[in-house]
Amino acid sequence: MDIIRSLLKLNWKAVGKSDQKRIDSQTPTAGIRQIIDIPYIDDNEKGHLLDIYYPEETAGKLPVIIDIHGGGWMYGYKEINKYYCLKLASKGFLVASINYRLVDDVLFPDQVKDVFSALGWLSDHLADYPADTENVFLTGDSAGGHLSCVTSAVCMNKKLQLELGVTPPAFSFNAVAVVSPAVNLYADPVTNLMPRILLGSKEKTAFSKYLDFGQIASEGLAPFIIITSSGDFIRKQSYELKEILDRLSVRNHLSDYVVLLGGKKLPHVFSVTDPYSGPGERAVTEVTDFFKSNVKVKSTT
Repeated sequence: MDIIRSLLKLNWKAVGKSDQKRIDSQTPTAGIRQIIDIPYIDDNEKGHLLDIYYPEETAGKLPVIIDIHGGGWMYGYKEINKYYCLKLASKGFLVASINYRLVDDVLFPDQVKDVFSALGWLSDHLADYPADTENVFLTGDSAGGHLSCVTSAVCMNKKLQLELGVTPPAFSFNAVAVVSPAVNLYADPVTNLMPRILLGSKEKTAFSKYLDFGQIASEGLAPFIIITSSGDFIRKQSYELKEILDRLSVRNHLSDYVVLLGGKKLPHVFSVTDPYSGPGERAVTEVTDFFKSNVKVKSTT
């Protein structure tokens, strides 16, 4: 397992170089106000920071999107999703992009606790920004998609909240969008070695069920939109998520982008890494349109 962990770290180091090259080649969306590196826990920990983005020309309160970045639970910070979040904000949203501590520094349950700490901070402070807390949405990609699924389930289940030692936020989620999500780490040969690393044990623990979303999902979840693509190396997990949601009668929509880009299949989390390309732009618009269709309109009577 130490060899696998070392190989994964080498892989993520290479991904980090690729991400930086990608970011350097892109031009961020203009006209967005950026408040960066806000501590949601005041401990000087990089994993406990978040950013807030919203259009500079804003009249009234905006629906909120909370974004959880991917990176295989072992890599990445909010900055790798920055241009994606700027693009989301340009569609008329206030976007909060959150960090969480990474494995090996912590284990997976600690990452879930970090997410809920960030949600708690947002519960207390969104009123300081042009945020409509009656309309809050959640999104995440890859490992962040998994964390988004888990978060949505834990918010609805007091038993899971007690088990993890977390408190749900004051707001609820109107809908969830996941891009190339990890859903069941045990059933996919691409991810089936990760549970040992994420939980620090060869044996199953009380937290093992969180790595198989079907074990913790319940009826009454918010509507989901799922984005995957022909080149997504965990594409089948998006279809497994749809099956779980269908079984629970949770309203959902899956979009599988099979468009070829430059003669190649669209890769894993394509709309997050390149929200400016034709397919990426369409996927971002599809997500934000789905969120807008789930906005609660306040009664004027």
